[in-house]
Amino acid sequence: MATTSQNIFLTKKEKLTCANCKRPIRKGHPYVAESENHKGICFYCSPFTNYTLLAPGNAAMTRRSKKHSTLCAVLWEWNARRKRFQRKGQFVEDQAIEKARFECEQDQAIRAEKNRKAAIIREQKDKEYIVLFAYAIRHRYPFCPEKREFEIALHACEKYSGRVGRTADAKEFDAKMIDLAVEAHIRHIETDYDNQFGKGKRKKEIRSDVKSDIVRVMRQWKG
Repeated sequence: MATTSQNIFLTKKEKLTCANCKRPIRKGHPYVAESENHKGICFYCSPFTNYTLLAPGNAAMTRRSKKHSTLCAVLWEWNARRKRFQRKGQFVEDQAIEKARFECEQDQAIRAEKNRKAAIIREQKDKEYIVLFAYAIRHRYPFCPEKREFEIALHACEKYSGRVGRTADAKEFDAKMIDLAVEAHIRHIETDYDNQFGKGKRKKEIRSDVKSDIVRVMRQWKG
């Protein structure tokens, strides 16, 4: 039988109310519900008070401990910078963690080798993607300076950067995403944008000042 899974939110709302004990659940406190917009209960009214929080980072432990636990609750915390909830681990039974740890120790070498091979494949695919993204830039901006498309692609597609090249649309070579990558490059390399900071101007104002220069260069590169 599949393990029943629930969500626990470290709520970003100022105040919620437990549907069971009717006590207030304040901002940053755990709230067990399908989402913050659904009725739920406080952590102390939930069945997870005697469960253990398993931190994220080990996919095998996460998967196996959930399999061995009667219930599982995923803990979510609001990330203000990214404007979304971020997984912070899961609550499972102690015996489930022990069983998962034993299984992981038994096949650690096999999983390590699989992960090594998978990492090599991912790295190769990532290099191929950056080259294709550069080709897409060259196709859209045929008068871009020689080899500049690779410089733009490397920056826009840098791993874990959160830049435009890492978005789902960019991986489909969406024209808007290509434009944004080129625009960012021109802003920093072809204008005086970076030198304007520390002179009493706000970022929004500086961007506005160099916008016309960016548009001019983009038109030149498009021909």
